[in-house]
Amino acid sequence: MKRKIVLLLLLFILFSGCFPKTEDTKLKILVPMGAPSIAVIPVLKEATHSVNLISGSDPLQAALISPNPEYDIIIAPVNLGAVLINKNASQYRLWGVVTWGNLYIVGENEDVLGSEGTLALFGENAVPQKIFDTVKGKMSINMNLAYFPSVNDAQAQLLTNKASAAMLAQPLAAATIAKAKENGKDLKIIANLQTLWKESTGTENYPQAAIFVLESSYQKNKSAIENEIGMMKVYVDACWGESSTLEADITELTPEKLGLPSAKLVANVFKGMNVRVKPALEVEAELKAFLQLFGLTNIRELIIN
Repeated sequence: MKRKIVLLLLLFILFSGCFPKTEDTKLKILVPMGAPSIAVIPVLKEATHSVNLISGSDPLQAALISPNPEYDIIIAPVNLGAVLINKNASQYRLWGVVTWGNLYIVGENEDVLGSEGTLALFGENAVPQKIFDTVKGKMSINMNLAYFPSVNDAQAQLLTNKASAAMLAQPLAAATIAKAKENGKDLKIIANLQTLWKESTGTENYPQAAIFVLESSYQKNKSAIENEIGMMKVYVDACWGESSTLEADITELTPEKLGLPSAKLVANVFKGMNVRVKPALEVEAELKAFLQLFGLTNIRELIIN
């Protein structure tokens, strides 16, 4: 399979040769740790461009609104960037989506949803709550809904038996199931919020992290930017076919640098993390269904030309 990925990357490089040469173009890329970092693994390994991996959303917002933009490419929550663009508060524009919904309800079995126990949630007044509120009508829930400060706090409630179920994101959901098993407790995924989203909205999934490009840099360095994004797409698409190379790459770069749990765990649950690089115009319906939760409807105005 490694040969297949190498071949795909070589074919992409060959294809990209029809663009103007970009040897002298050194891009600066800002990426949040976690699932979005998987997309930039080939860029990190290429070591041609500067990739800054950060934790938290504050540095992302600061970079998006900076009057003197430092980065050519920023991967950030799609709603964060879209809202700023809509307010004319950013010089960046939307290129496409990198990661998609990866929320799941974890518990002992589906029956707990109808019990009087507690369902531990996170992300109150943020994206997780908006997604949960959109799909909860598709579940027969009789539980007490309790929001906690973070997904890790929701996980702790479940592992300490203070909650009967919890809404978690992959790969934390898989890590939680494994941790519970070590303690003699059997947990599993009892609801897939992405499936319920599709039933509720008619769209395949909801976008999460997106690629934003600096408009002036894109006009000047379009070939270089498109080449790097293209490399991301080829790599991620290959991982969907076989994730063993992903495991090796995470081990080489280290999970700590990427903000990921063990390489083996990520490789095992990769498909559930829903990392897919898609141009915005290809997923306009998905973007519209999600961003209307934030009062945004003119999607085309957000997208780079």
